[in-house]
Amino acid sequence: MDNYIIVGRKVDGGGAKYLHSDGDINADPTKDGAPGKALDVEFIGKTVVELSRGGPLDEDTPAYQEATELLRQSMAVVPMDQMHDLNDPMITKIHDKFRLRLQWDERSPDAEDGVDVNTRTLVIPVQDTLAEREAYFSSQANQPGYEPPLTYTLDLLMMKHFYDGLLDKALSEVQTAGVALTDETKAAIKAQVNANWADSTAINNDLSSEEEEEDPTRKSMARILSSPVSAFHRAVGIYITNMCD
Repeated sequence: MDNYIIVGRKVDGGGAKYLHSDGDINADPTKDGAPGKALDVEFIGKTVVELSRGGPLDEDTPAYQEATELLRQSMAVVPMDQMHDLNDPMITKIHDKFRLRLQWDERSPDAEDGVDVNTRTLVIPVQDTLAEREAYFSSQANQPGYEPPLTYTLDLLMMKHFYDGLLDKALSEVQTAGVALTDETKAAIKAQVNANWADSTAINNDLSSEEEEEDPTRKSMARILSSPVSAFHRAVGIYITNMCD
């Protein structure tokens, strides 16, 4: 397998491992009846936010080694060929051998004039990794309507919830302005919009609340949809790893 990327694991991408209260990491969402923490891009983002609160960790410290291992387990090896067999044992072998390194950006005041001196680290991906993605997007027509890079199911659901609110507000304001809209008419309009949305995005079911969802993946998705902080952590995780699978 020559062409692949190593990126943060998508919240709803499957294959996640879970960190349990005793420190064990495995593929089971629960252990002894208690839910584990999903190791995915949201976890990556939350960990990065926590690490950014303190200074750099020495590579020889247990704290550094624990952080890098948890972040490593939160990432996935993803073949560039979307038709590649995801059960290919080489995927696991590559993941087992990959190592993760952390580096902190630096900021300190200049001794002479007190102006901050900043050092930012931009990591350039492995040769040709981005060229593969660029070639993929180059094959799409230059016109509105394409699916932008870094567009995921959760983002489409977030957008739907946002527009649901706008639609409800618009219908109420139109009715307030004197346009006769029965409850049946408003329900029919909303049903048609939802049907059109499902046709164009292949997303036809909403999530319940985090408490109501039973599946661990859907619970995570529901939490992110309702929690700005969780959504922020997910965004940090996606962008710091360039994307997610």
